[in-house]
Amino acid sequence: MKPVDKKKSATHRLTRRQILKGASAGVFAVAAPWVTTTARAAGQLTVILNQGLLARLWIDELNPKFEKETGAKLNIQQSVTGNMLAMLRTQKDNPPDLMQFSEAGVFLARDNGLLRQIQTSQIPNWKYMRKEFDVAQGFSAGMIDAMNTLFYNTNEQKTAPTSWAELWDPKNKGRIAIPPIAWNNGVRMVVTAAQIATGKPLAQAQYEIEAGIAELAKLKKNDVRVYSGAPQALQLLQSGEVPLVPFYLAFTAPLIAKGAPILPATFLKEGKQGEIVGFNMPTNAKNVELANQYINMSLEKDFQQKIENTLRARCAHIDITPSAETIKLLGPEGNTTYADWAFLSKNRPKITEMWNEVFS
Repeated sequence: MKPVDKKKSATHRLTRRQILKGASAGVFAVAAPWVTTTARAAGQLTVILNQGLLARLWIDELNPKFEKETGAKLNIQQSVTGNMLAMLRTQKDNPPDLMQFSEAGVFLARDNGLLRQIQTSQIPNWKYMRKEFDVAQGFSAGMIDAMNTLFYNTNEQKTAPTSWAELWDPKNKGRIAIPPIAWNNGVRMVVTAAQIATGKPLAQAQYEIEAGIAELAKLKKNDVRVYSGAPQALQLLQSGEVPLVPFYLAFTAPLIAKGAPILPATFLKEGKQGEIVGFNMPTNAKNVELANQYINMSLEKDFQQKIENTLRARCAHIDITPSAETIKLLGPEGNTTYADWAFLSKNRPKITEMWNEVFS
């Protein structure tokens, strides 16, 4: 038997320890080094995305990359802000890890203890986020300004609307549809109606809810329709059956790019309606570290550029300048207004009840 070379054996053991130590420090790890072994072992990140073309961008572009880099699996569902808030309340002990809803729900969820403050120090790309996309001081990671405006069918109307007041014009009787109160832009229609009724700017008129409801009720004389979902709204608009419809640019830009006969009003006297949509982490989210990485990857410049290119929306990343095509659809940045959602969310049950008395 050949005698053991103790010096060589010791060297072998030392080298192996060094390798193990290096691996544990993340030197040889395939996934991002700040995602722990425990987080990867959890195996699955549950994310509730918003709906439609917005969600499709994450599903097609980000999710495959996330699964490849982390080794985790994604459980993806889609919903709207109101339903996600209900889910937060009913499933608060076992919630999803991330929910993609707008600022319209963030303040209410935060104030009811349903959201945890995001660990921004664990998200390297947070430093590239525009200030206004940091909603509620770290309780929401804004990704996109979906922007709601008045859309028109270009076959039925050749000039863009210049005021929300055109919805009340008798010449547009039978030509208008508005969103339901369950939608955030449905609440914003009440606020906009208050602007029409009072002649005040948003900063003041948004608190005069009763005036807004009373003014909105006058649309019944114009045979206003209330659409129930995005497919219906887009069908009415594209067909020209209803040529004037308030809707979100982020959901319509890809259709416009394909030649749909619709365009947004880019300047409205009362202002277009900004709405920042982002990721929000439930208080009892199980997989915080993977959730942090999902947010971080969503804030990467390459992906944020795809938001700008595909959805023609203002995105969170400070280094992305809107293209000429995007600016053409967005219109002047100063014409986009942002509501006090801390106030509107708190009063949403009252607003809904009053709206239902008129339109139910």
